[in-house]
Amino acid sequence: MLSLQAGILVKKHRALKGWTQEALARNAGVSRTILSNLESGKAKPVQTDVLERLLGALGIEPRLVGGSLSMELRKQARAEQQSKLEQQRNRHLRVAIALAGNGKLARSMIAKARERVQLWRDKRSCSPYYIKRWSTLLSLPPRKLAGAMSTLGEWEDAMFQNSPWSWSWN
Repeated sequence: MLSLQAGILVKKHRALKGWTQEALARNAGVSRTILSNLESGKAKPVQTDVLERLLGALGIEPRLVGGSLSMELRKQARAEQQSKLEQQRNRHLRVAIALAGNGKLARSMIAKARERVQLWRDKRSCSPYYIKRWSTLLSLPPRKLAGAMSTLGEWEDAMFQNSPWSWSWN
């Protein structure tokens, strides 16, 4: 949300100065692609130093009530990350419920997840730790797997970011 607002601000002030994206990107020391994505609203959270360089090149000194731009951007990034983690947890809990509720469906889902882990192994596209951990979990009976997925503890977020279940919510 904050990067969307920053993109609108940057685009407006760049146009007021009569600069091209290339000129602003060069003056700010950032990639024109990042600038283009920011201005078009396609940008994912943007690093605070990138925004500060763009705003600095435009001569804009943003002021936020009760804090600095950097602090506000960090808070926004933390909130966005927490939201993503919560979304991942919820997706995995829905998978766990499906695994616990229907044995035939569970076997099919587990087979597909095992294929994904094997693909990681073959392509070396995931850490061996996650491959081993998910392989161990996927060898459990469906109900035990569902229970394990709902109680992964301190590794939960990391395991869910490297998930063999992503096919189920795409």
